[in-house]
Amino acid sequence: MNQGSNGKTLTLTIDNMTSDGQGVARSGRDVYFVPGAIPGEQVEARIEKRSKKIWHSRLLKVITPSEYRVPAPCPHYLRCGGCDMQHMTYERQVEFKQDRVAREFARQGVAVSDWALPIVAEPWGYRRKARLGVRYSKEQNTNFVGFREGASHHISNVDRCAVLPDHPALEWQDWRQLLNSLDARALVTQIEVIAADNAIALVLRALKPLQDGDRNKLVSQLKGWQKQGEEAGLLPLQLWLRSEKDGEAECLWPAQPDTLHHFVDGMPLNLALTDFVQVNGDVNRAMVAQALEWLAPTEDERIWDLFAGHGNFSMPLARRSKHVVALEVQNSMVTSLAAQAEQLALPLQAVCADLSDEGRLAHLESPNAILLDPPRAGAAEVMQDIARRRIPRVLYVSCDAATLARDLNVLSQQGYAVTKAGIMDMFPQTHHVETMVLLEYQGKSHG
Repeated sequence: MNQGSNGKTLTLTIDNMTSDGQGVARSGRDVYFVPGAIPGEQVEARIEKRSKKIWHSRLLKVITPSEYRVPAPCPHYLRCGGCDMQHMTYERQVEFKQDRVAREFARQGVAVSDWALPIVAEPWGYRRKARLGVRYSKEQNTNFVGFREGASHHISNVDRCAVLPDHPALEWQDWRQLLNSLDARALVTQIEVIAADNAIALVLRALKPLQDGDRNKLVSQLKGWQKQGEEAGLLPLQLWLRSEKDGEAECLWPAQPDTLHHFVDGMPLNLALTDFVQVNGDVNRAMVAQALEWLAPTEDERIWDLFAGHGNFSMPLARRSKHVVALEVQNSMVTSLAAQAEQLALPLQAVCADLSDEGRLAHLESPNAILLDPPRAGAAEVMQDIARRRIPRVLYVSCDAATLARDLNVLSQQGYAVTKAGIMDMFPQTHHVETMVLLEYQGKSHG
């Protein structure tokens, strides 16, 4: 095919899936990616563009459906850039993610003798943090409220999101009407949802401070939604406004908001509006419980928690060990960790360290075990330090199977072996997957 083939319609047979859940078809030397298609299906697709020898296409029609195909329940599916696997049965989604992680491990030569059962929970209404874009159209004199479309910066209207909690305040068609009624209708650019265990906070971002009339309209509407929610036994609301890029958020309502928190290991962990939190509460609690079981820390052991965040793993570890060191790159997070530990009366040492800077762990006394939960880029900079110290147990939690496999390859070449591994479906209806691996140092082979 040549570039003139853009717009052409083809009948394709899907024989595989990419790591991000797109169907793959082949014809001669040509390879086609078809979002929304499942292996075994025959589909009709329209060619849209070519990049890096791949033809990217749009699914038009499923001619022969897979046994795993189900009707996508969300009316915004495929237009919204979020939940890209709703067309598959949930069981098959989990199997796909398990296969994907195993494939990444195999590419790096990482051996797993036995996989734990996947950690799963309710696949809908689970998401407790999300950002919706807001765009004012001067031509249409209206606001669009929703998520960005796939591979686009265009914001597509969403009426309600099926992976967010059920609450009157999360009906986005009502938000469009509310924003359109404001004098500053063109100034709001984002609505962030933070569904903690004690309240739902809605954080508006605006280009300039809002005037009293608009503030009063927003608060009046939130009060109405809260009353409806109370009648249904739902969580109370908080409304916040951030009108400067790096400024502090201002609480518009209530006058004295409770500190947000979520429960982990039976403890309430405080959440700042800007804190990273695992989006799936039920899966997170099961994940932390599994991490504690696998790592099995004892009272007198020294434990490191790298990339500690707000203490999702650190605080439960500190209930079991008197020598937990939590490392984070941001001073504000280190201060928050120390305050959280003091509030919970836990023996935890919070340390500021940029873990992307090789050698930043050199001054610390070696631990008996490490737990690390790095960002998507992984933890390449600390792998050699871990291997050099021959730390007996390493528990690695990852949101990216490829960087995880890369890092595990480094440890496996330095005498470590995977003794337990399993996936956690933190993000149902999407291709994203969380993985947990326990490694133990078994010594280098000299054979």
